[in-house]
Amino acid sequence: LKHLVVQTRQKVARRHDRAATACGDYCVCAMAEAPDAEGTQSVMQGQANLTAAREARKRAELDAQLLANRIALLKQEEEKAWKKIEETKKRAAEIVKLREQNEQKFSAKEQFYKQKWESIRTAQATNAQQREKAKAIREQTRHGLMEQKLMNAQSTKQQSQHMLLQKKEREAAERQSNLERSSYLKQRKDDAKRRMEEERMGKLEKYREDYEARTAQEEMLRARTDALVAKMEKEEMELIQRLQNTQTVQRNAYEELEAALGQTSQQISSSRGPAPRPAA
Repeated sequence: LKHLVVQTRQKVARRHDRAATACGDYCVCAMAEAPDAEGTQSVMQGQANLTAAREARKRAELDAQLLANRIALLKQEEEKAWKKIEETKKRAAEIVKLREQNEQKFSAKEQFYKQKWESIRTAQATNAQQREKAKAIREQTRHGLMEQKLMNAQSTKQQSQHMLLQKKEREAAERQSNLERSSYLKQRKDDAKRRMEEERMGKLEKYREDYEARTAQEEMLRARTDALVAKMEKEEMELIQRLQNTQTVQRNAYEELEAALGQTSQQISSSRGPAPRPAA
């Protein structure tokens, strides 16, 4: 734009110089005329005036064509600026849409993990209830066995006195066996319970680590997305400000061009003035 303004000013200055030179030549020719060659000099003066007028017209047409070309170029620059504005608005709408989609995806993932955690807690509560129920059944069975043993012992005692010693020895052996069996069963139950508890704690720890890793990954992705959006918003604002500055420069260039053309027209009109009449 600055180049166009400078070029316009140079063209107008040259046009003004040519007009002033033509006017000076005309005055010099008029003063050099002699009274005795009035007819011949009038014809020559008319031809010179016609030639000067034609050259002035051609120069004016050339200047008008150059001005039209510069105006067309300015219009093209304005169209490019508006196209850039539309592209920037479209990009901003796409960024907003992408941000909404990411928020919806994050909300869906959060709801999925919440439901999964609730399912795990429900399963844990169900397992605890089943363990308590199995324990009650075992206690009931053990009490029934003990009662049955006592009833058998009383019946055996009433049946025969002479078998008392054998009965005692048998009961002692059975008690020892029962104790060993009970100890063995208790140890197995404790081992099984310990293994189940270890497996359960291991699973919970694995789930917790998995959740923490996924949560950290989601936070990292969200932070990257926020940084990218902030960067693109900043770039968008810079482009808008740059476009506004460009439009301001265009307006100033138009104003300077109009002012230069107006001053040049006034100077040319005042420099031409009324032509001197030839001497008789």
